[in-house]
Amino acid sequence: AAVVLAAAAPAAFADKKSESFVQANADVVLGVLNDRTLTPAQRETKFGQYMNQFANMEAIAKRVIGVKARSLNDAEFKRYYDKFETYALEVYQVHFDQFRGETLRVTGSKDDGPQRSTVESVIKSSETGKDTKVFWDVLLSNDGKTYRVRDVGIELGGSILWLAQEQQAQFVGFLNNNNGDINKLIGRIDVLLADMDARKKDGRGSAYKG
Repeated sequence: AAVVLAAAAPAAFADKKSESFVQANADVVLGVLNDRTLTPAQRETKFGQYMNQFANMEAIAKRVIGVKARSLNDAEFKRYYDKFETYALEVYQVHFDQFRGETLRVTGSKDDGPQRSTVESVIKSSETGKDTKVFWDVLLSNDGKTYRVRDVGIELGGSILWLAQEQQAQFVGFLNNNNGDINKLIGRIDVLLADMDARKKDGRGSAYKG
């Protein structure tokens, strides 16, 4: 009976290497936010460098515009990607800022496929003092040597906000309403960035607005 139950039960934990990958890299990213010796500009630069190592930003950029990504030529994609990367990194920093001064603790993981797993973690929010669950959608490369994050989910009010999924819903919807015009989407991202910058300058913070 024990053998039957073991065969029927889904895998409780994914590859421990994916958990170690998240633990190590998330600690580095949080460390950048916690480094008081850095100026805001230096912090943003370092944060971007580490997030590009941690997450597959190009794949995320393609994912959030859906099938439109297939029709862009190299020049069009570069214009879009340069703007999207700036925006996405700003969004990540906004959300991770609530964990400034805190450390992450990986609590487990589950398999989502042969090369994908969701790594679960807990970070205490420096704003509320409460533990917040953060989930990492991790993909193993085809050669089995490297991991990259596909998406980050943060538990808010009992539900999980997946950042890339949220952006995909907004960007695909915008493109559908604007005849798939990538230049109009780039303009929309400019508006979002300007709004976030204004919130920083007037002391309202840079709360994410999709």
